[in-house]
Amino acid sequence: MRKLKLFIAGLLICSGLIASEKEDIKFLDELFIQRKYSMALQESNNFITKYPRSKYIKNIKIRMGQVYYVEGRYQEAINTLNGCLKELKLNQNESNNIYLYLTKSYIGLKDFDTASKAANLIVRTTPEGKNDYEEALLSIGKGYMDNKDYIRAQRELTSALSVQGKNYEDVVLNLALAAYNNSQYIKTIVYLDEYYRGAKVGTNRDLVNYLYGSSYYKTNETSKALEYFKKVKNSNVSSEYKTLSVLTMIEIYLKQGNAKEAENILSSLSSDPKLYNTALKSFGDFYLVRGSSDVALSYYNKITTKDIDVWYGIALSQYRLKDYKNSLENFRKLYPTKYKNESIYYQLSIEYLNKNYKWVLNNRNLAVGLNLSREEEIAINNLIGTSAFQEGEFKTAEEYYAKNYNISPNKESLYKMIVTLSKTKDRVKLNNLIKEYNTKYPNDQEYKKNITIITSDNLLVEGKGEEAINLYKEYLAVNRDPEIVSSLIEVMIAQKKYSDVMQYLNIQDASLENTYQKGIATMGMGRYDEAEMYFNQILNSGDNVDKSLYEKSKYNVIKNYFLWEKYSDAITSGETYIAGDNLYALEDVVDKVAISYFRLDNPEKAREYFEKLKLVSNMGDYAQFQIGETYYSEKRYQDAIDAYRISAQNSKNPEYKEKGLYWEISSLYLLKNTNEFDAKSKEFLKSYPNSKLKDNILLMEGELYGIQGNNTNSLKTYEKLYGETKDDVLKEKSLMKIIELSENTKNIQKELEWINKITNDNKKSYYMAKHLQREKKHEEAKVEFEKLIVTNDYKDFGALGLGDYYYSKKDFSKAKEYYESILVLENSAYKDKALYQVANIEKNTGLTKEAVRNYTKLYVLYPTSEYALESKIRSAEGYENLNNFKDAIAQYDELLRTESKNKDYFLEKLIFLNLKIEKKDLAKVYYEQLKRENLKLSEKYKDFFNGGENI
Repeated sequence: MRKLKLFIAGLLICSGLIASEKEDIKFLDELFIQRKYSMALQESNNFITKYPRSKYIKNIKIRMGQVYYVEGRYQEAINTLNGCLKELKLNQNESNNIYLYLTKSYIGLKDFDTASKAANLIVRTTPEGKNDYEEALLSIGKGYMDNKDYIRAQRELTSALSVQGKNYEDVVLNLALAAYNNSQYIKTIVYLDEYYRGAKVGTNRDLVNYLYGSSYYKTNETSKALEYFKKVKNSNVSSEYKTLSVLTMIEIYLKQGNAKEAENILSSLSSDPKLYNTALKSFGDFYLVRGSSDVALSYYNKITTKDIDVWYGIALSQYRLKDYKNSLENFRKLYPTKYKNESIYYQLSIEYLNKNYKWVLNNRNLAVGLNLSREEEIAINNLIGTSAFQEGEFKTAEEYYAKNYNISPNKESLYKMIVTLSKTKDRVKLNNLIKEYNTKYPNDQEYKKNITIITSDNLLVEGKGEEAINLYKEYLAVNRDPEIVSSLIEVMIAQKKYSDVMQYLNIQDASLENTYQKGIATMGMGRYDEAEMYFNQILNSGDNVDKSLYEKSKYNVIKNYFLWEKYSDAITSGETYIAGDNLYALEDVVDKVAISYFRLDNPEKAREYFEKLKLVSNMGDYAQFQIGETYYSEKRYQDAIDAYRISAQNSKNPEYKEKGLYWEISSLYLLKNTNEFDAKSKEFLKSYPNSKLKDNILLMEGELYGIQGNNTNSLKTYEKLYGETKDDVLKEKSLMKIIELSENTKNIQKELEWINKITNDNKKSYYMAKHLQREKKHEEAKVEFEKLIVTNDYKDFGALGLGDYYYSKKDFSKAKEYYESILVLENSAYKDKALYQVANIEKNTGLTKEAVRNYTKLYVLYPTSEYALESKIRSAEGYENLNNFKDAIAQYDELLRTESKNKDYFLEKLIFLNLKIEKKDLAKVYYEQLKRENLKLSEKYKDFFNGGENI
């Protein structure tokens, strides 16, 4: 539900309100924000009764209509707000605001025409009216966007843009969103540029940067895209845009072939399991789409929580890796899911690949009645048709290929029909289809060769040998193909045309250099199978190959396997290359073998080759650092430390020297090796005072001491900082930290010495009061509290201390006076405790209804308070004491659903209260749950629910 600024929100900034009225308004507002709608309406009526002359009564009545809107009860909102227009004396601004909410309510009902009419009733003669009108148009635009009608959304938002009111920046941002969703990425960037000039960009920075990045990515400006995605990734806020940005960055780096950078991002996500799993899936999906199914599968298998999308990726990877047994098992499991179509297709496909053609044909009716897309229907028809073809059931094959030709009369389906008919004796139909192919696709090369062979074979069957020869010659005039040459030669021999045979035997390209260049080009295009063929042609050419060309070809075979991600083949070829007398790009071969072992999860062998790479002068620093990385990836942190230390001490390259020391420190941190961590972190900060990694070092240091609970070392660090720093702000902060840490020590005298160093008298009284409290010197602490209650900064702390003092003396009247003095303050960190104590006093003095109200007020206004849970329980008990069993049951049920502790108590209360109001069936539901939670405790209800007496 949208967060909306309420009409009554203006009350909260009015200084003229008395504190209790202001607190009640705040309570109302918080009830609304937390969706306690029933109590919100009740408290609204209480407010009207309690403050009948309040000038804000009208506003509250209007908001009661607005509550219906926010709750999604749009028709009731419309009825209520129209009633306000008829019954209340409204000024122009109030009328405009009601028309604004009417607009929004009609949008909620998807009645955009009436919404527009309501918006047009807003009087726009004042700046406020223009702003309301602008907001109404903005809401209509958003409504159309929610309805995925981005064209109309842009129309309304463009109208809103012309108003140029206070919502101008929101309008611009939503125009950017609408343009983006309408695939108008250049226009999106233009709107974002305009939005970026405004003041609100900070509140939507991640969204804006994500839209920038995504728009630039869509327009193929990846460098700019990465710049903005990195801003989102490095923000301190967790959001869906951070997730999307991280995943898109990974996608970009992977597409660029920069797997290392993508892996770096992945490793940085390990502390966020959900995002880490999502990123792993992105890696899997990327490699799956690009045909590296073994790599894809390795990433999918690392995912700890696998959903059906992951299982689909696993099944498809296994399929492509020819692990048909496991793939078939997983696809069968996917049958009842959204992947039903794919499940059927791949079951049919796997059985086909297992040469179980009969099974495919016998089960082809599985595809009947499926809600298939056009592409899916074509794929399944092809599969069944091909199975029929393999079984020699050419009529069935023709039937399914014909279905595809009717769905999509393209050259592929026509070609398959021609091939099928070539196996039958229906020469007339075959000739007609060949004529159709030649007419529709005269320039086609994809199937031209095979159709030429089929046509020629058909001509030969008909005794038209000369026509078959001419057809082959026509093909060779455009395409030089050895197979066609061979077929032509066979036909010419059969026709006794020997002179022509000699002519075609001489047609061949004997240049190995050209073959080598073909290999390089096809490798660059990612056609690795063709590249392998070309390079092997050279390697298999015997002694006639130039040594330099031969060596380059061997190197490029290795490189081709590596790029192809056939790491096992890269290793085999690479090791052979290294063992020989080859010199061309030798260091690159060693590196590729090492990385291939690493990617095949064999870090031990990877290190063996990185050690060899260290012998190459310009690769030594890189290789040594990579050795550390292999140990780190295995979580062998001590070995990683040793390797990184060598980088830190011996590297000539400043980058690896700094990174080596940093990752040595990181490994020490993971081993919780405090002593070495401390020494090395000091060394790092001394050597690299301006390093970008400095903050991480300090963060690890703080976290390490915190995890170990080593307050002594932490205290020494802050004491040293206090003595050495020249920054007054930092000195003050370190003093406060020292005092806080000193509270946990038993050195009372030392703590007092630090407290006495505080120069501010009020702050000194504050810490002295806390100290005296811990020492249970209540009367002396009371003196400090009385000093603090007259200050501005510590008034609430002093009041709380005095309230607690008199509460412990059971002087509830005086205690309540101090607690309530906190509640009327504008801001205080102790309002929850004060409110809790007021409610306790009311409970102890028999004011149950008032106690329930304040307990409720506490957990509504302060949901994260340490007193919130107890307040929920006590409010439930209060409802019970007031015989308000309906609200008591609702409260206990909410506690049961949201709290992990005290379940036995809540269940017993729910059993008892539901029996109290004669809802035995519901009581039994809770009884059954109690049996699961605590069988022994449930025994006392056993006889009753089995037909015994009442409890």
